[in-house]
Amino acid sequence: MSTITHFDAREAVATFREAARLNLEDPHREGGLIRLPAYGQCVMTGDLHGNVRNFEKLKRYAVLDRTPARHVILHEMVHAEKRGDAIDHSHELLLLAARYKCEFPEQVHFLQSNHELAQFTGYPIAKNGRLVLDDYNDSVAMAYGGESAAAVLSAMNEFIGSFPLAVITPNRIWMSHSLPNAHDMADFDPTIFKRVPTPEDLRNNRSIFNLVWGRNQTPEQLEKFGKTVEADIFITGHQPQEMGYTVEFDRLIILASDHNHGSFLPFDLSKPQTADDLVKNIRKFVAIS
Repeated sequence: MSTITHFDAREAVATFREAARLNLEDPHREGGLIRLPAYGQCVMTGDLHGNVRNFEKLKRYAVLDRTPARHVILHEMVHAEKRGDAIDHSHELLLLAARYKCEFPEQVHFLQSNHELAQFTGYPIAKNGRLVLDDYNDSVAMAYGGESAAAVLSAMNEFIGSFPLAVITPNRIWMSHSLPNAHDMADFDPTIFKRVPTPEDLRNNRSIFNLVWGRNQTPEQLEKFGKTVEADIFITGHQPQEMGYTVEFDRLIILASDHNHGSFLPFDLSKPQTADDLVKNIRKFVAIS
């Protein structure tokens, strides 16, 4: 069984709440979006699922204290893959990410994802015959003590509830955890990006659900969605990638950051980018010392 590390509940609650406030007051925030400036660099990740090692490598690469025009995008931090009676330690990554936001409030940004949204709403997800929310909540109780766990989970939800839905850049690159599938596009409501999502939106808005859960996009759908959101290229996670990334239809790049072959994508915000340009910039975590 994994080792249990005990955490300071008061510090965690304060950190999650402060990070939530900073997410909502982010100067780059417009409703449900982050709009990045036309200068500097963006570093986009894929799903992390509790991979603290890759997160620490990302921080070493980004050196945000020395690169004030660099932005890091994080998503899908919770619900690690585990086997047998192992403990889900992914709540530790969520706390590290909240601290990162507090340290660099104008450079660290988040995307709402299906696993974070499920944690917020209590939507059940089963993996390998187990309910991941139960494993996660149990691990929080072990780490903080049963009496403090409810307060910590509530603060985590406040943090998760503050996440924007997508990031858009002036060079027409769109980043979100996923995209609706082709079937759901007819009923997709793009006005969700014009407002800060409320708890009610996160629990019951079908377009938000479809945004973070969608798979199997099509070229025709991406063309239509791109015109709607004024984007040419999309970068997402959500769909597992054994080798760290894939490219679909010359305009959709799907990243995974949660394993040894995981990758991340830094790119310049100040000049036009093609999908080929972006693919050339993909970096592997294994190459970061």
